[in-house]
Amino acid sequence: MYHLVIIKSRLYNKLTMMNNNVAKKMGAKIAYLRKEKRYSQEKFAEKIDISEIYMGQIERGDANPTLEKLVSIANALDVEIKELFTFSF
Repeated sequence: MYHLVIIKSRLYNKLTMMNNNVAKKMGAKIAYLRKEKRYSQEKFAEKIDISEIYMGQIERGDANPTLEKLVSIANALDVEIKELFTFSF
């Protein structure tokens, strides 16, 4: 039983790290695309109806936006949503 708990804990930690890595890459991509379109963080947050603080959290990878919010971001950037998950830029 003890070994199973250790294995679950390690798996959870690994998945959490992978999720954080994706969130950071996606946030960096959103920031890159936003700057490419010459939006300030404040104006872009206003455009998609979120706070500037939450926008910063998304771009740093500290927040996990909903699918609905990701669609809003993609639409505001005039890109397909899959572009937010393409990390070569």
